[in-house]
Amino acid sequence: MSNGKSQAAVPGSMAGKVFRVIAVALLLGGILAACSDTPQSFGRPYRGRSLDVSVVDLQRLPVLQYSNQYAGAGVTHHRVAPTQGGYELVLVRLQVANYTATSHLVNIDGQAAELRPFLAGEQPYPPVDVAKQGESWSRNESGWGWFGNENLPTDLNEVVRNDVPNPPNWDPRDVRVIEIGEAGTPPGQGFLAGAYELQQGFGIDGWMVFEAPMGTKLRHIRWQAGDTITIPLS
Repeated sequence: MSNGKSQAAVPGSMAGKVFRVIAVALLLGGILAACSDTPQSFGRPYRGRSLDVSVVDLQRLPVLQYSNQYAGAGVTHHRVAPTQGGYELVLVRLQVANYTATSHLVNIDGQAAELRPFLAGEQPYPPVDVAKQGESWSRNESGWGWFGNENLPTDLNEVVRNDVPNPPNWDPRDVRVIEIGEAGTPPGQGFLAGAYELQQGFGIDGWMVFEAPMGTKLRHIRWQAGDTITIPLS
């Protein structure tokens, strides 16, 4: 996975670069309300030794679906579901900026952050590996269908075409499509995953996906990639 490029960090509007294979977080119809009241911590930067991290938004949803659009109008469709019944996906949009160090390497992986619940003794929830846990709309000798990303019958590079059929019950009006190219991904519309080298004054902005029991009351998110920062979620 190559290092991500970052863009100048402007408070409240930081652009980000996301990983290339599965690049776009989608918030679609069927999203559950995140909270009746927005926590006061949202949008406020919390500083560690050298990084500033802000929670911008939090969404809960039963299934994550998204599309990538590439140069030449080719598209790919993807989805992610919880691994067990009674669970939901929790998407947290984060802005991460380096205002202090000359350069700071941030590696966003399965240990980069965790959601912590209110109940004592309950284990924290690590990020979902969207690439491994998700499914992609691909084709085999029998035709088009959903296939687990670890066992795709067709290389996704071969699937990127401008005539890919929509999956069943896939309403394009509910699917956010992001163009993938040199211009990068618009702020807050991609996943935070992979390695980023943040020069001083630069930052990234995107979503991390977690899995938790439905309706779990969350105490805070603990950021652990290149710094240690705790941000309350209530």
